[in-house]
Amino acid sequence: MEWTIAKTWSKFVYPFIFPANPAESCQAQYNKLIEYLVRNQGEHQPWVEKAFEAHELDNMLPYVKQYLRLPSNHSRFVLDARVVAPDDVFFFEADCESETETIRFSMSSIELYLFFNGVGFVSIEVRPPSSSVLSDGSPHDAASSVSPAEWTVEDIERLNSRVASLSRGEIFVGPRGRRQTVGEMLKEILSPLQNCTSCPTYIPMVDRFLPVYGAILLRAKDQNVPERDSMEAMDEEFFQFAQSHLTILRKTFTPNNISHFSQIHLNDMEHHYMPYHNVIHTQSLDGGFVLAYDNGLRHFSGEHPPSMDSFRTNYFYMMLIPYHQRTSILRYAMEAADAALAETRGAMLRQLREEIYDFTSRCYFSQASVSEERDRLYRRWQSAFNITQMYNELKEEVHDIDNYLADVERARERELRNASLARDNRNMALFSFITLVFLPISLVLQFAEASPELRAWLRPEGGFDPLILALVLLALFGAAIFYLIARFVRRR
Repeated sequence: MEWTIAKTWSKFVYPFIFPANPAESCQAQYNKLIEYLVRNQGEHQPWVEKAFEAHELDNMLPYVKQYLRLPSNHSRFVLDARVVAPDDVFFFEADCESETETIRFSMSSIELYLFFNGVGFVSIEVRPPSSSVLSDGSPHDAASSVSPAEWTVEDIERLNSRVASLSRGEIFVGPRGRRQTVGEMLKEILSPLQNCTSCPTYIPMVDRFLPVYGAILLRAKDQNVPERDSMEAMDEEFFQFAQSHLTILRKTFTPNNISHFSQIHLNDMEHHYMPYHNVIHTQSLDGGFVLAYDNGLRHFSGEHPPSMDSFRTNYFYMMLIPYHQRTSILRYAMEAADAALAETRGAMLRQLREEIYDFTSRCYFSQASVSEERDRLYRRWQSAFNITQMYNELKEEVHDIDNYLADVERARERELRNASLARDNRNMALFSFITLVFLPISLVLQFAEASPELRAWLRPEGGFDPLILALVLLALFGAAIFYLIARFVRRR
């Protein structure tokens, strides 16, 4: 049986984070950034806010829908079509300088996802153009236009192997003749994030686009399949095709790459999930794809099969949420490492601990869908991204932070207690010294007043009373002694 490509697309995902600001929480930075983008959308910056439609979050658990829909948690923006239109056709500059066929592609959708905890993603959806995938001459020559129904597997394999070079910085040419790399395009379209003065410079989390997520819908070229055992025959052909073409959606490597991902087989249950006889899901740390064939059901038939829209939205978010969790955990680990070297590590770790608690309560979901198939797929993505292991390590890190902060608090209390005890000891020593100095003087004066003979000798009739002078001198002497004691205490 010969297969043709009914529909196909792929998404490159570019993750980035905003570094922590000790003077302001991530939530406050996020709120200011969203307010800036919404206020200036369309005129001064190219991103337009796009709310989720009901069908995009179909079968998700209520709290997952709430997390994605609430602007205080997450916001989604799409790139204005005036910057990059879905029908714009791009080609590689290197193809113009060689005699090889020119590969064409379109960027049908560029989206920006921003989350409350300083994590963001740009997804670029690449698909074959509505005209031709390949041309023999000029990239703008439409004479060799290929109908979408005539896309062959070989066409898509060549397209995918060439599009892989986008992530490695190869120059491509746009419809207006502009030459640029994906990195240059990203820097340009993400510049509004830098124009918001309240936000720090974003930090890329990868050197190239990872993960990659895509889908292919196959359709039998010969629709006259005998009814007898037709489904079993198509299933067998589909399995054989899958065994030999598992890399057709792989964008970061060429089809003949010998990585583990490109050599996996259908019996590798760790990386493959087959909920239906005509659908295969593949998951790995580098990304994954969906491979399906049209079995005659309405969900897979027609010019715009609903299954491809479902793969583009519901199933993509089943991957994006775990990837958001993974990137968030990596961000917290980076913050903890930075805090360990900071002078104000105590304050930074307290803020980090609150952020981790907030992350756990708001977006760490053990389940995501009421559909068993999609929920299992979600948990498989968590497994592929090592979420459970990373989260357990994060909890241990929080435990270590708690212990460290508790030790710091105990040390501070101990220092305060020791300082208070030392102050009390100094006060007691001062009181004892004053008592020691003034007690003899007081006894002498009392004895002089109690003895009539001594009083008469010290104070003759009608003469000057020397007792008053003695008291004044004793007072001055006592003040001098007190001043000297005070200076001695301050030196200590």
